[in-house]
Amino acid sequence: MFERSYTVLPSDAGTGGTIKPRNLTDCLQDTADMQVAVLKADVHSVMESGYAYILVHAKINIDRWPKLGETITIRTWYNVNDGLYLFRGYDMRSGDGVTLMNGNTSWLFLDIARLRPVKPKKVLPQIFISNGEGNPYIPSEFTDLPKELAGACENERKNIFEVRLHDLDASGHVNNAVYIEWAVESVPKEISKNYQLSGWDVTYRKGAYLGDEVIVNTQEELIYEGNSPKRILTGAMKSGEKFLCTVRTYWQ
Repeated sequence: MFERSYTVLPSDAGTGGTIKPRNLTDCLQDTADMQVAVLKADVHSVMESGYAYILVHAKINIDRWPKLGETITIRTWYNVNDGLYLFRGYDMRSGDGVTLMNGNTSWLFLDIARLRPVKPKKVLPQIFISNGEGNPYIPSEFTDLPKELAGACENERKNIFEVRLHDLDASGHVNNAVYIEWAVESVPKEISKNYQLSGWDVTYRKGAYLGDEVIVNTQEELIYEGNSPKRILTGAMKSGEKFLCTVRTYWQ
């Protein structure tokens, strides 16, 4: 288990005075990066060994968004088993210990030369594997979202984004958090103004690069939990003939 404190900065906050989805995602990833650096399993060390981290799934649940100026505790941990996936868990807690959000992710390790996944235990140093023993269990079930949306419907929307320098990470492709931003930007204003984002599921497939034109096709579904309406928006992202990822956001 690794944890750190973080104070929500003015640059993190959106119009509602709470942390923006992309910034929240960046905070989680930064915390994980700090942990793996200590355990000699950071991105650059893994790449020097001929492998690459590949994010496959993400599931985020939000009970309350951290507010501007609020100091929170971010925690992360991971499970390494004999399968192909590394699983990582997260949560954020308020100053009085109330859980604000929790989430899980799954990762593959790619043999760069062979372009094939390999088991984490083949890639990761023993200090990393040993440190993960005894960590809390992380569920391995994720929603495997479709590449494309099923059939056109009257409430389907289309948005187009061009990849900017600002969207890229150190590896030269679009940062994982940017896809969340595109999904939220593709939500109709009447939903984003009248409902609160309460989480998302993501299935990642391929990366986008500088100058790529990314098309986001979004469909909306309305369900009820008791008497409370909940809107589910699924955005499938594509560049040319390349399927990038699918993001499903939840609003209530």
